[in-house]
Amino acid sequence: MENHIEIEEIKKTIRSVIADLTELEADSIDDNALFTEELGISSITIVQIFLSCQDEYDVVLANEMNLAEPLSVNLMAELVQSKMRAECE
Repeated sequence: MENHIEIEEIKKTIRSVIADLTELEADSIDDNALFTEELGISSITIVQIFLSCQDEYDVVLANEMNLAEPLSVNLMAELVQSKMRAECE
């Protein structure tokens, strides 16, 4: 597994997963838009996004998944990247 995946690549993956799970177009998803509040993404879909990121980047995000916290592409990508770094140490 590559240890230094660029954050832009992670964001692209997250936007792609959102597009696959919703009717949103990947190119129209603002990286700062909040999943539930602004994009209308359900908590079930957010769980699926977490699971997709776990599979794609070989990280465990179970402890970081808090559906009560606001989440965006930027926040999710930073979370994935920080977990990747932590698991490489």
